[in-house]
Amino acid sequence: MKKIYGLFIFLFVAGISYSQPAYLNKYNSKKPSQGDRFLKTQWWLGFKAGINLTEATPDATYSGYSPTNYDASLLEKKYDSFDGINGQAGLEITFYHQGFSFSFQPNYRRQTFGYSNSYEWTSSEDASNTISLNYDQNHKLDYIDLPLIIKYDILKSTKLRPFVQAGFFYSTMVSALKEVEISGEDLASGSAGPFENQTVIIGAEDLFIKPSWGYLLGGGLAYDFWNVRLVLDASYRIGSTNITNAKNRYSENQLSGLGDAMDDIKMDNITVNFGLLFPLRFISSDGHNAVR
Repeated sequence: MKKIYGLFIFLFVAGISYSQPAYLNKYNSKKPSQGDRFLKTQWWLGFKAGINLTEATPDATYSGYSPTNYDASLLEKKYDSFDGINGQAGLEITFYHQGFSFSFQPNYRRQTFGYSNSYEWTSSEDASNTISLNYDQNHKLDYIDLPLIIKYDILKSTKLRPFVQAGFFYSTMVSALKEVEISGEDLASGSAGPFENQTVIIGAEDLFIKPSWGYLLGGGLAYDFWNVRLVLDASYRIGSTNITNAKNRYSENQLSGLGDAMDDIKMDNITVNFGLLFPLRFISSDGHNAVR
């Protein structure tokens, strides 16, 4: 009987001795390093600035005049197309993970657009008595922009990384100016000759609604230099809201006297930005290298 008990004790001890390494390996195996866990994740913070070009597209046109004896098409306005360079500047806050970036880029933006129109009067008694008036109308709108953008790196393992991007933006207007330059020719008043150019500048906040929104598509290049990321990107921004305040279309007396009324307008915009971004997470202490 003692031999049987001894055999059981021997087998029990041997079993524990054999299984102990596997048990310890299961629970004491090397954990993933912090670098391994966050190797493909990074926060970026930096500054961006650039230029933009704007095109205003009317959905419906309006005028301060109602013609009764001539073609109404003569009152149509000719809009400029992506004419006049303006700028924007702001911040970029980006979270990067495995090729995808989720970016918030608040900025202060100035956008301008313009149109021209003309009127002509001819005497019914003497066709040589005419008056022509030309109006060049320019608008300067300042906005605070709040875009949310998703980027995807086409190449992830190189220092030069091309990417595509798409997003949504919400904007609120902070100021607006309207500048009207008047010229023409008077052949009816007795002092025949051209007018000298006259310029009228008025505050125009009431002519536009404050909020607007839209979406954007674009792409760019990012280059990792030391622990800094240089970014060059371009976007086409498509406005989805009418920026004109319909309630105040005829409220400005100076403009009503000129026969002007704001059309229903949507704005598209081409934007080019250059950015300088800094990493917020450092994993490797060797050389203080940022994990990207």
